[in-house]
Amino acid sequence: MKGRRDWVSSVIAIVAVVVLWEIAEQLVAARFPIVPAPSAITAAIFRFATPIWLNLQLTLVESVIGLVAGSLLGVALATLFVAVPRAERSLYNLVITVHSIPLVAVAPLLLIWFGVGITAPTIVAGLACFFPMAVNATRGLRAASAGALDLMYVLDANAWQSFVRVRLPASVPYLMTALKLGAPAAVLGATVGEWLGTAGIGYLLFSSMVNFQIELLWATMVVATAVALVGYLIFVGFERMFIGWSPAARGQR
Repeated sequence: MKGRRDWVSSVIAIVAVVVLWEIAEQLVAARFPIVPAPSAITAAIFRFATPIWLNLQLTLVESVIGLVAGSLLGVALATLFVAVPRAERSLYNLVITVHSIPLVAVAPLLLIWFGVGITAPTIVAGLACFFPMAVNATRGLRAASAGALDLMYVLDANAWQSFVRVRLPASVPYLMTALKLGAPAAVLGATVGEWLGTAGIGYLLFSSMVNFQIELLWATMVVATAVALVGYLIFVGFERMFIGWSPAARGQR
């Protein structure tokens, strides 16, 4: 019930901001033409629906592939850290260093190495969601009950059986948290990776900016934001559907 009230409050706040934005734009439109009204942005979304959709398809493909690949690599690294603590002491600082590199600095290098195409934006999308998954998966795999692990030891279970039957189930809430963070991050990463390319939402943003197509720029930005939000909400739904027993799914974290 509390979660529903929070959602209603959020929707009311967003509607209020949009209404105030529309009113303010009508009053000062001549002085600030670079900030179109919400009604103008909505009209632009429909007017430029074809180019936005054609470029959005590529961004969605890159985001999904990047999310899956980055998440799998994050889980694999977390598994290594839990199985071999010495590996974590050796590699964790390297992971932090890689994560500290801005995506806007990585994207041009990848574009030079791999050329124009789907590869560079997909790698950037994967990098964007890799770190949240690696950190959360490591915490989740270590959140397994000591009693359950002791029981598996008494039952003469091997490391793989303990991992599948104890550690992995215990990590599911943490994995879902990482996916909620990773879905919007993958869209952001793919968009940044397309910035200097020839197609995709990132390319459309850059092109509309340099050509001073203000309404197209805002329309593309709104669509990209909506897609990232939908990705987040999809995993919120999965979380409540499959692990509704967890504190995170009940909104208690």
